[in-house]
Amino acid sequence: MSQIRWTQRLRLEPVGRANAADLWLVPGDDEVWPWYGKDKPTFEQAEQQARFMADSWRLHGVHKWIAYDRGSGEVVGRGGLSRTPVDDDWGQIYAFLPHQPWVRAAHESRRPFVAHAHWLEIGWAVRGAFRGRGYASEIGRAGLAYACDVLGVQAVVSCTARHNVRSRAVMQRIGMRYAGEIRTRGQVERAGAERDDAPFAVCVLLRTERDRVAR
Repeated sequence: MSQIRWTQRLRLEPVGRANAADLWLVPGDDEVWPWYGKDKPTFEQAEQQARFMADSWRLHGVHKWIAYDRGSGEVVGRGGLSRTPVDDDWGQIYAFLPHQPWVRAAHESRRPFVAHAHWLEIGWAVRGAFRGRGYASEIGRAGLAYACDVLGVQAVVSCTARHNVRSRAVMQRIGMRYAGEIRTRGQVERAGAERDDAPFAVCVLLRTERDRVAR
């Protein structure tokens, strides 16, 4: 099955080496990059990220898409799914998932990193010029459908800085439920700098929950 997805307004194309320039338009956007670090990323960093995402698509079967406007071809944003590393940081998520063996199981491919096999993270980033039009929700719904209907995973999680109210609203709008908080490297509201113990809100959608909603 094709990894390209189509929504009402968007063409979602897997990020690869060939579209690094398009990818860079998203983290390089002045409305986007402050959420991801203290410095605006360089084009070289976007190229590295594109190579990593291409490897993840090839070895893990999934990663982020670039979202193009179906009519104009403009880059709207990027988003979708990714596997999460098996480490202490992401291990905080176990508290919000069922006490079942699949939660801790690792994917069969140990490259480009050791990842969880049966649950994914979902996220999105929309360029400033396209915000407020529902594109993030459109990307999010496409990601949930791909995760459950194509990949057949058991759960999808989403994390964002506690004070990122726009992203948290999208999570709830697409049917995810608030589960709690973890602490990890990130921004703290009004702190003016990153900290190792920044609070991140976590939302979860189990496949069984989505199946009930779909029926």
